Amino acid sequence: MKKSVRLLVPPPPLVCHSLFAQLHIIARLKGSGSLERKTSIVKRLLVSAQGEEARYLIRTLVGNLRIGAVRLTIITALAKAFCLSRKGGEQPVSDDFYIFPRERQDVTDEVDAKKGAGKTKEKVKGDKERLLEERLDRAEAIVRKVWARHPDYGHVVAALLDHGISLLELRVPIAVGTPLEPMLGSITRGVSEIYSRLGSRPFVSEAKLDGQRGQIHVSTVEPSGLSDNSRGKWYDPPEANADQTRIWIRCFSRHLEDMSDKFPDIAPTLASLVHRETARGLPLENFILDCEIVAIDPQTSEFKTFQELSYRSKKDVQMGDIKVRVGIFGFDLMFLNGESLLNKSFRQRRHLLYERFSPLRPTDPRYAKWELVPSCMDNDKVKVQAFFQEALKMRAEGIMVKLLDEAELEEDPENEVDPDLGDYSDEGEAGEKSELDSPPPSTPLSTSKATSTHSPVKDQGRRRKILPATYEPDKRADSWLKVKKDYLDDLGDSLDLIPIGAWHGNGRKAQWWSPILLGVYDPESGQIQAVCKCMSGFTDDFYKGLNVKYAPDGEFASRSKPSEIEAAGLRPSIWFKPNEVWEMRGADFTLSPVYPAAQHILGERGVSVRFPRFIKVREDKSIEQATTTEQLAEMYQNQGKHP
Repeated sequence: MKKSVRLLVPPPPLVCHSLFAQLHIIARLKGSGSLERKTSIVKRLLVSAQGEEARYLIRTLVGNLRIGAVRLTIITALAKAFCLSRKGGEQPVSDDFYIFPRERQDVTDEVDAKKGAGKTKEKVKGDKERLLEERLDRAEAIVRKVWARHPDYGHVVAALLDHGISLLELRVPIAVGTPLEPMLGSITRGVSEIYSRLGSRPFVSEAKLDGQRGQIHVSTVEPSGLSDNSRGKWYDPPEANADQTRIWIRCFSRHLEDMSDKFPDIAPTLASLVHRETARGLPLENFILDCEIVAIDPQTSEFKTFQELSYRSKKDVQMGDIKVRVGIFGFDLMFLNGESLLNKSFRQRRHLLYERFSPLRPTDPRYAKWELVPSCMDNDKVKVQAFFQEALKMRAEGIMVKLLDEAELEEDPENEVDPDLGDYSDEGEAGEKSELDSPPPSTPLSTSKATSTHSPVKDQGRRRKILPATYEPDKRADSWLKVKKDYLDDLGDSLDLIPIGAWHGNGRKAQWWSPILLGVYDPESGQIQAVCKCMSGFTDDFYKGLNVKYAPDGEFASRSKPSEIEAAGLRPSIWFKPNEVWEMRGADFTLSPVYPAAQHILGERGVSVRFPRFIKVREDKSIEQATTTEQLAEMYQNQGKHP
């Protein structure tokens, strides 16, 4: 682009404050002609860019700097910065635990008071450093926790500047209109593993429907403090719809993308639900729901596959253009009438969900129906196995098993998983014991009441682990267990891997790319680490598509290795620029001196997958939603423990 531009007068150089302002203008532009105006601004900026500025300007615009500055890097930097200084040189309040300006002697005094006789200067210095590191780690944990439930840098940084880390949790709560990171479930190999993990502690089994996860925010008044209120949607009921209430609504995907425009048929249904509850004398002023949006047959209400749902357009969908009907199936409630429910047990949250959000089937066939996800409250193994089979018959992927109340588990030191991978006992918000005497009614597939909890036996040599039943944003918690049909064979775990390179094929495949090099995502560094090669499961048509998409001179291929890929000594014929996620299966996991995946977690060798085979492209997942290095390491360590 720059080579085609000739100017009589040199353009002004890029400076931070004006570039920042121009980026905000681009973000706010909407409506007719906005694309042309955005393009014009970008052209002006590129013309002014010098040297490497153009490269990083483009990376800024596409949201990937490729310098390892991932979310966790920024969160860590923020926590440490606000621990070590205050804005404008202000002095911290005397009781601020997290501030360490040079003038302050609290840390030194605390260590000096404890050092006692016989400690050398080196030992005292080490104690001071450890105490400082401990407080820095606690500060980082707070910033991570707040970010997970309110991922908006503008709000987080403003609160840090005004109030510091000590008051951050209070000043930046969960809020309607700002999505929170979803809670995820841990993988299991089958129904038997549920009982080896949870024992007889009460849980509920829910159908894991084959749809798109949704996080729905609704309010009867416009939420305040949003970065961009215009992205919310007001639904104004037609005069003929006297059974609906005017609501403000936003719907987010699993990776927090606003998909309100994709599902205009959801708003009328929720407007009717709000009207119904208000008429009962139980107004719904605002709420945040976790749900699965599933394609359904409008005549039989039977579930359809995710592929059917993917046919729907992603933007500017009009009611009259909808060909694929959907149902909203709720399974959790994180916020209700101005109160955060993150600290409540799942039993309490589920009780409120069933009490206030009972099923609703609109009379207008164009509108989505509202249901509660099919579930089973019986903890008997035979009944759970039967429910699993019933879920598969209804085209669900499997079941999700969720702990109802906080539990205390015992771990055998000889068999425990690395606590950095699987222990959530001191992360997230503390759970609250349920005081509800009875669980909410189950949906049609459920049976009887859950069994009671018993106290674990106290044996020496075993450490205790608290398993919370609270909602833990951005965590793959052991209190939610996922049992899918695909997990019951081979290595038990399907993987979401990123294609990062390929070699020229041999024999019949000489004209195609084969095998394909795949990687896992490391959220700490932003790197994609090579994990295996795959040449199984592909059709000829798929190979042909790869040739087109990853042509050597094309947009998604490169002769040189992209900086975000870590491949050790592997040198494929062509590198793929990471842009998609594939679902893969394999026989088992093995340690490998060749592949670097999870090597920084496990030690000298990385982890690889034996006999990998391609299942499908995961169009619903971004690179950041691929299998991570920590998940891979946990899968390797867990294999063989639960036959």
